[in-house]
Amino acid sequence: MGTDIISSLPNSLLCHILSFLPTIDAVGTSFLSRRWRHLWKDLQAFDFDTQRIGNNERFVSFVDTVLSQRRFSDIRKLRLICGAHLDSGNAVGRWVRAALGPCLQEMHLLLYGDVSSNYVDEIFTCASLVSLTLVANLVLNNISSVHLPLLKNLSLGPDVPVDLNLISACPALEYLYFIFDASFYPNIHLLSPSLKRLRLIEARERDFDDPIITEIQIDAPNLEYLRIYLEESCVRTLVISDFPNMMEASIDIAPKAEHVDWVPKLLQALSKTKKLALGGFTTQCLVKAPNLHFPEFSYLCQLRICIRSFNSGVLIKLLCCCPKLQVLKIDNNGVQYFGDQTPRTEPSSWTQPASVPNCVRSHLNILEFRRYPDSLEEREFLAYILQNALVLKTFIIYTNIGSFEKEKEHILNEISVLPRGSSICQVEEFTYGKCFFLSSGGYKGDDSYCFSMEL
Repeated sequence: MGTDIISSLPNSLLCHILSFLPTIDAVGTSFLSRRWRHLWKDLQAFDFDTQRIGNNERFVSFVDTVLSQRRFSDIRKLRLICGAHLDSGNAVGRWVRAALGPCLQEMHLLLYGDVSSNYVDEIFTCASLVSLTLVANLVLNNISSVHLPLLKNLSLGPDVPVDLNLISACPALEYLYFIFDASFYPNIHLLSPSLKRLRLIEARERDFDDPIITEIQIDAPNLEYLRIYLEESCVRTLVISDFPNMMEASIDIAPKAEHVDWVPKLLQALSKTKKLALGGFTTQCLVKAPNLHFPEFSYLCQLRICIRSFNSGVLIKLLCCCPKLQVLKIDNNGVQYFGDQTPRTEPSSWTQPASVPNCVRSHLNILEFRRYPDSLEEREFLAYILQNALVLKTFIIYTNIGSFEKEKEHILNEISVLPRGSSICQVEEFTYGKCFFLSSGGYKGDDSYCFSMEL
């Protein structure tokens, strides 16, 4: 008979293990044995979710019972997910106040439906908080006082209109995840010398005309990671600091006339980054920009670029400014999907560059092309890269979803005869449901799910 190792563990360690479970599961362990019957009462971390119980009345009763029977008055972590129509006599406020105290480090409130917000001021003066998530119909633009000296992680959902001055009132803030409804914000000013990671994501949940944001200002000189997504709003002005410590940036900004003016300025601020992802909207902005000049991306090692209308000229110009680029991933997300058998007769705008970009000749070792359509311009661009990439190790190509085997075979045969400057280059062809590895002995199938959206 095997040894019961878990029974030999001390109660403190067992309770620590239980703290990683949803609270309803932690309480459920009380049926295991006499020893486990009251162990959950020593918990200081709680995770409540209405979906695990379903009935709102039972949920309120369960949470009230658990919190009233805990042995320690101090709570270290509270995660609370409440569905709509939780008619509970301000139960949420009661639970939040029970958690607030000198030991509370994490609070995550995901509240769907109308909830009282009369406890908000108390949250923003909880000096021990390290991590705070608010996704709820709460109004936070009239907070009387903010005192969060230890707060490092802050996540705000789209239904939380907030006075953004609270950002600068958090001296230790390192991570900000801000999902916003642009109709709430005529201006967005984010000022934080301590901030290292910023995700600024627009979420449209209302049927308004495209809102206008007069200005977005990001003053965070120590930023290392930046993700910006703007789909519908029109931002007239962008004011940004330099980001000398930038490690990774991902931007997708709708191709509006106002954005075309400042997107190149944003790229200039990101010129020190090591990883860069440009969404399809962003590349449209760049193509429309008059007299486009890319900054020198002296440290850039990985580039992922989505292209809605392939433009080899812009791509070559960008590669010339990335002297140390090692990984290039291209996603042609404007390609026609299989099923439309219209012949690809569009003219090619390919022009042979006067000189080979330094990164292609000396550093590029991974090339990836997603949704490759095998049109004339893409094929000429690809032939140029393969011929001049002297240290290329791997070329990965993703053909269209549902392509005929005959069409895929034709693409592979076309690629297999292209001259390669690197003697060690291996070509791999992937689709969503099946992978094909091309080598000198032909290609073979492998049932795998190969598609990934990683940078």
